[in-house]
Amino acid sequence: MKKLMQGFRIKSILLPSLSENYSSSPSKSLVSWIAVYSTVSQKKAIAPKPHAGNSILANYLIGSLKFSKDKAHSVSSKFSHCETLERPEQAVRFFRGLGFSDAHIRAIANSVPRLLFADTENTLKPKVEFFQELGLSGPLLGSFVSRTPCILYCSVERCLKPRINLIRNIFESDGRNRSIESVNDDLFKTITRCGRIVLARHTLESNIQYLKSCGVVGSQLSSLLFRLPRIFSLKHDKLEEIVSRALAMNFTMGSRMLVHAIHSLSCMSSDTFKVKYEIYKAFGFSKEEIDLMFRKSPYIFGLSVATLRRKLELLLNDLRLSRSVVVQFPGIMSLNFEERVVPRYKVLEILKLKGVLKKDPSLSRAMCLPESKFLETYVQPFKAEAEELLLAYNGQVLNT
Repeated sequence: MKKLMQGFRIKSILLPSLSENYSSSPSKSLVSWIAVYSTVSQKKAIAPKPHAGNSILANYLIGSLKFSKDKAHSVSSKFSHCETLERPEQAVRFFRGLGFSDAHIRAIANSVPRLLFADTENTLKPKVEFFQELGLSGPLLGSFVSRTPCILYCSVERCLKPRINLIRNIFESDGRNRSIESVNDDLFKTITRCGRIVLARHTLESNIQYLKSCGVVGSQLSSLLFRLPRIFSLKHDKLEEIVSRALAMNFTMGSRMLVHAIHSLSCMSSDTFKVKYEIYKAFGFSKEEIDLMFRKSPYIFGLSVATLRRKLELLLNDLRLSRSVVVQFPGIMSLNFEERVVPRYKVLEILKLKGVLKKDPSLSRAMCLPESKFLETYVQPFKAEAEELLLAYNGQVLNT
């Protein structure tokens, strides 16, 4: 009560009394009181708060690991009880001894700061040794751990080994009869690309089983795991939604192209996909044609919006290809236009205008040939036109 009364007395000093001269000028006194109270409230609201945190730990993070002041105080505020730097110094020495850079250690401390206080012998060392046995060491191990530092809190026996063995089994049983070294190399690259795949055992297992039920098995499953491991860490309903979108475009369960559709669709949001779909429609393609192109070449939707527009503009308006040609050979959208499509198309047009071809060449075949084979087939046999063809192929025009 005494402290409460003191508080009232302090406020009475800071703020004018409402009763003071209220009878003589009530409205003036009230306005004055509100104005002063508002000013005091605003000053309290904008007054900078001092950094709350452990100054010993903050100074260590700034001096030893080159943390910014804000980051150091943010991390140290979680450990106000810390009275000694023994554990943090021990952890930092341990990581540096493994070949981790200060940038790696900063990322670890910033993401999972309690690792600075982990028991190096019983908590950190067993996990590090496990990954070293897989072939991860030095800066590569540092990069892996710094991206997924909470992996150092996983049990080796209950979590890491079962999940690693599950991934390894997919590579071993994909029917390609590879060596142990090749399998381990794929395993190594997979977990370094997406460390969190090791963290989600039940998600990993359920997604593997679901993809198998969709007909994605053997080498298709191992290729998808190797190329895009993050798919296997998606929430199960998200993966089902991606497959449903593919099926809506007339892919079928068990189709060898389904895995490519899943890969393509998983790399963009449904909104982005809709935007790209509308671009194809704006250039005159029907829904049936777009779906057919996607089934033939799912990665045509992997182009950026700007690149997609530019390529369609060039094909349909500049080169004057018909939409039916693009529908028949949608893979042309994935080729390098400047170095392959435009030069080769110009060569083919010259040959057709000269009438030296017995039949119209297959556009898809001409575009997919290696450069040496293309020149051997469409330039070298035509001696009279060779100079003009080579100039067109190199982006020049023959002066006549």
